[in-house]
Amino acid sequence: MKRRDFLRAASVPAATATASAAAGVGAAQEGTSTSGGSGTAGTGAGTGTGSGGTGTGAGSGGGGGGGGASKTVEVGPGGSLVFTPGTDEALQIAPGTTVEFVWMSDNHNIVPDSTPEGSSWSGHEPIENEGFTYTHTFSTLGTYEYHCQPHESAGMVGTVEVVENPSSGGGGEKELEELGVPIQAHWVGAATILGIIVTAIFTFYILKYGESAHTGTGRNG
Repeated sequence: MKRRDFLRAASVPAATATASAAAGVGAAQEGTSTSGGSGTAGTGAGTGTGSGGTGTGAGSGGGGGGGGASKTVEVGPGGSLVFTPGTDEALQIAPGTTVEFVWMSDNHNIVPDSTPEGSSWSGHEPIENEGFTYTHTFSTLGTYEYHCQPHESAGMVGTVEVVENPSSGGGGEKELEELGVPIQAHWVGAATILGIIVTAIFTFYILKYGESAHTGTGRNG
Protein backbone atom coordinates (compact mmCIF):
# COMPACT_ATOMS: atom_id res chain seq x y z
CA MET A 1 0.00 0.00 0.00
CA LYS A 2 1.32 3.42 -0.89
CA ARG A 3 2.07 5.88 1.89
CA ARG A 4 -0.64 8.34 0.69
CA ASP A 5 -3.32 5.60 0.63
CA PHE A 6 -2.30 4.47 4.09
CA LEU A 7 -2.63 7.98 5.57
CA ARG A 8 -6.02 8.51 3.86
CA ALA A 9 -7.41 5.23 5.25
CA ALA A 10 -6.15 6.01 8.75
CA SER A 11 -7.75 9.49 8.81
CA VAL A 12 -11.35 8.25 8.23
CA PRO A 13 -11.99 6.61 11.65
CA ALA A 14 -10.25 9.49 13.44
CA ALA A 15 -12.54 12.03 11.75
CA THR A 16 -15.61 9.93 12.58
CA ALA A 17 -14.62 9.73 16.23
CA THR A 18 -14.02 13.48 16.43
CA ALA A 19 -17.45 14.30 14.94
CA SER A 20 -19.16 11.94 17.38
CA ALA A 21 -17.35 13.55 20.29
CA ALA A 22 -18.49 17.01 19.20
CA ALA A 23 -22.09 15.80 19.01
CA GLY A 24 -21.78 14.48 22.56
CA VAL A 25 -20.61 17.85 23.85
CA GLY A 26 -23.51 19.65 22.11
CA ALA A 27 -26.06 17.33 23.63
CA ALA A 28 -24.61 17.96 27.08
CA GLN A 29 -25.34 21.68 26.89
CA GLU A 30 -29.06 21.30 27.44
CA GLY A 31 -30.59 19.77 30.54
CA THR A 32 -31.18 20.29 34.23
CA SER A 33 -29.03 20.71 37.29
CA THR A 34 -29.51 20.89 41.03
CA SER A 35 -27.46 22.38 43.82
CA GLY A 36 -27.73 22.08 47.56
CA GLY A 37 -25.01 24.58 48.28
CA SER A 38 -22.13 22.10 48.38
CA GLY A 39 -22.07 20.95 44.79
CA THR A 40 -23.91 20.68 41.53
CA ALA A 41 -25.34 17.60 39.88
CA GLY A 42 -26.21 17.14 36.26
CA THR A 43 -23.80 15.99 33.59
CA GLY A 44 -24.03 14.97 29.97
CA ALA A 45 -21.72 12.86 27.86
CA GLY A 46 -21.49 11.64 24.29
CA THR A 47 -19.30 8.89 22.86
CA GLY A 48 -18.48 8.19 19.24
CA THR A 49 -16.65 5.10 17.99
CA GLY A 50 -15.20 4.50 14.54
CA SER A 51 -13.38 1.51 13.10
CA GLY A 52 -9.83 2.01 14.19
CA GLY A 53 -10.42 4.86 16.65
CA THR A 54 -12.64 6.05 19.50
CA GLY A 55 -13.61 9.58 20.49
CA THR A 56 -15.41 10.69 23.63
CA GLY A 57 -16.97 14.05 24.45
CA ALA A 58 -18.30 15.05 27.87
CA GLY A 59 -19.64 18.21 29.44
CA SER A 60 -21.09 19.39 32.72
CA GLY A 61 -24.80 20.14 32.68
CA GLY A 62 -25.10 23.49 34.38
CA GLY A 63 -28.62 23.91 33.07
CA GLY A 64 -27.39 26.32 30.43
CA GLY A 65 -28.99 26.53 27.00
CA GLY A 66 -25.95 27.50 24.99
CA GLY A 67 -25.68 31.03 26.35
CA GLY A 68 -29.41 31.82 26.30
CA ALA A 69 -31.31 34.10 28.67
CA SER A 70 -31.97 33.16 32.28
CA LYS A 71 -34.80 33.79 34.75
CA THR A 72 -35.22 33.15 38.46
CA VAL A 73 -38.31 31.75 40.22
CA GLU A 74 -38.44 32.05 44.01
CA VAL A 75 -39.96 29.02 45.70
CA GLY A 76 -41.88 29.96 48.86
CA PRO A 77 -40.37 33.43 49.36
CA GLY A 78 -40.70 34.64 52.95
CA GLY A 79 -42.51 31.43 53.89
CA SER A 80 -45.41 32.20 51.57
CA LEU A 81 -46.90 29.33 49.59
CA VAL A 82 -46.32 30.72 46.11
CA PHE A 83 -43.92 30.62 43.19
CA THR A 84 -42.71 34.10 42.24
CA PRO A 85 -43.26 34.57 39.36
CA GLY A 86 -45.53 31.70 38.43
CA THR A 87 -48.45 31.67 40.86
CA ASP A 88 -50.02 35.14 40.56
CA GLU A 89 -48.93 35.51 36.93
CA ALA A 90 -47.33 33.09 34.53
CA LEU A 91 -43.63 33.38 33.77
CA GLN A 92 -43.26 34.05 30.04
CA ILE A 93 -39.93 33.14 28.48
CA ALA A 94 -38.41 32.57 25.04
CA PRO A 95 -37.30 29.11 23.91
CA GLY A 96 -33.86 28.23 25.23
CA THR A 97 -34.23 30.24 28.44
CA THR A 98 -32.78 28.70 31.60
CA VAL A 99 -35.01 29.04 34.66
CA GLU A 100 -33.44 28.78 38.11
CA PHE A 101 -35.83 27.76 40.89
CA VAL A 102 -34.47 28.98 44.24
CA TRP A 103 -35.91 27.57 47.48
CA MET A 104 -36.60 30.49 49.85
CA SER A 105 -38.22 28.33 52.56
CA ASP A 106 -38.47 24.67 53.56
CA ASN A 107 -40.43 21.61 52.42
CA HIS A 108 -41.16 22.34 48.76
CA ASN A 109 -40.86 20.48 45.48
CA ILE A 110 -41.85 20.91 41.82
CA VAL A 111 -44.25 18.41 40.27
CA PRO A 112 -45.43 19.00 36.67
CA ASP A 113 -49.17 18.82 35.99
CA SER A 114 -49.01 19.32 32.23
CA THR A 115 -46.24 19.90 29.70
CA PRO A 116 -46.20 20.46 25.92
CA GLU A 117 -45.86 17.49 23.61
CA GLY A 118 -42.21 16.72 23.02
CA SER A 119 -41.02 18.22 26.30
CA SER A 120 -38.87 16.13 28.61
CA TRP A 121 -39.32 18.28 31.72
CA SER A 122 -39.98 16.16 34.80
CA GLY A 123 -39.66 18.81 37.52
CA HIS A 124 -37.98 18.03 40.82
CA GLU A 125 -40.08 15.78 43.06
CA PRO A 126 -37.77 15.32 46.09
CA ILE A 127 -38.70 17.64 48.98
CA GLU A 128 -36.01 20.30 49.43
CA ASN A 129 -35.29 23.08 51.92
CA GLU A 130 -34.13 26.71 51.86
CA GLY A 131 -30.95 27.30 49.90
CA PHE A 132 -31.55 24.55 47.36
CA THR A 133 -31.56 25.45 43.65
CA TYR A 134 -32.81 23.63 40.60
CA THR A 135 -32.36 24.78 37.01
CA HIS A 136 -33.87 23.67 33.74
CA THR A 137 -33.62 24.96 30.17
CA PHE A 138 -37.05 25.20 28.52
CA SER A 139 -36.77 24.69 24.76
CA THR A 140 -40.21 23.41 23.70
CA LEU A 141 -42.94 25.98 23.00
CA GLY A 142 -46.07 25.67 25.12
CA THR A 143 -47.45 25.92 28.65
CA TYR A 144 -45.93 24.14 31.64
CA GLU A 145 -48.12 23.85 34.73
CA TYR A 146 -46.74 22.55 38.01
CA HIS A 147 -47.37 22.53 41.76
CA CYS A 148 -45.71 21.97 45.12
CA GLN A 149 -47.00 18.60 46.31
CA PRO A 150 -47.02 19.33 50.08
CA HIS A 151 -48.84 22.65 49.54
CA GLU A 152 -50.98 22.06 46.46
CA SER A 153 -54.19 22.30 48.47
CA ALA A 154 -53.04 25.73 49.71
CA GLY A 155 -52.78 26.97 46.13
CA MET A 156 -49.02 26.67 45.62
CA VAL A 157 -49.08 26.20 41.86
CA GLY A 158 -47.13 27.79 39.03
CA THR A 159 -47.06 28.25 35.27
CA VAL A 160 -44.27 28.74 32.75
CA GLU A 161 -45.20 29.82 29.22
CA VAL A 162 -42.59 29.37 26.49
CA VAL A 163 -43.49 31.69 23.61
CA GLU A 164 -41.69 33.20 20.63
CA ASN A 165 -42.16 36.80 21.80
CA PRO A 166 -42.55 36.93 25.60
CA SER A 167 -44.03 40.06 27.12
CA SER A 168 -42.03 42.05 29.63
CA GLY A 169 -44.79 41.62 32.20
CA GLY A 170 -46.03 44.08 34.78
CA GLY A 171 -48.11 47.20 34.43
CA GLY A 172 -47.22 50.85 34.51
CA GLU A 173 -45.92 53.12 31.84
CA LYS A 174 -43.97 51.72 28.93
CA GLU A 175 -41.35 53.29 26.74
CA LEU A 176 -42.28 54.07 23.15
CA GLU A 177 -39.75 51.53 21.94
CA GLU A 178 -41.57 48.80 23.91
CA LEU A 179 -44.75 49.73 22.01
CA GLY A 180 -43.04 49.24 18.68
CA VAL A 181 -42.19 52.89 17.97
CA PRO A 182 -38.56 53.24 16.90
CA ILE A 183 -36.82 56.16 18.56
CA GLN A 184 -33.46 57.44 17.37
CA ALA A 185 -31.39 59.72 19.59
CA HIS A 186 -30.41 62.07 16.75
CA TRP A 187 -34.06 62.63 15.81
CA VAL A 188 -34.87 63.59 19.39
CA GLY A 189 -32.00 66.06 19.40
CA ALA A 190 -33.03 67.54 16.05
CA ALA A 191 -36.62 67.99 17.21
CA THR A 192 -35.43 69.73 20.39
CA ILE A 193 -33.24 72.17 18.44
CA LEU A 194 -36.05 72.91 15.99
CA GLY A 195 -38.40 73.68 18.87
CA ILE A 196 -35.89 76.12 20.36
CA ILE A 197 -35.46 77.90 17.00
CA VAL A 198 -39.20 78.26 16.44
CA THR A 199 -39.67 79.61 19.96
CA ALA A 200 -36.86 82.13 19.47
CA ILE A 201 -38.34 83.38 16.16
CA PHE A 202 -41.80 83.75 17.66
CA THR A 203 -40.43 85.65 20.66
CA PHE A 204 -38.45 87.99 18.38
CA TYR A 205 -41.54 88.69 16.28
CA ILE A 206 -43.64 89.56 19.35
CA LEU A 207 -40.96 91.87 20.78
CA LYS A 208 -40.37 93.66 17.47
CA TYR A 209 -43.90 94.07 16.08
CA GLY A 210 -46.04 93.75 19.16
CA GLU A 211 -49.20 91.73 19.47
CA SER A 212 -51.67 91.04 16.66
CA ALA A 213 -53.87 93.89 15.48
CA HIS A 214 -56.94 91.82 16.29
CA THR A 215 -56.23 92.08 20.02
CA GLY A 216 -56.59 95.86 19.96
CA THR A 217 -53.33 96.47 21.78
CA GLY A 218 -50.90 96.55 18.83
CA ARG A 219 -48.82 99.58 17.97
CA ASN A 220 -50.91 100.35 14.89
CA GLY A 221 -54.24 100.47 16.71
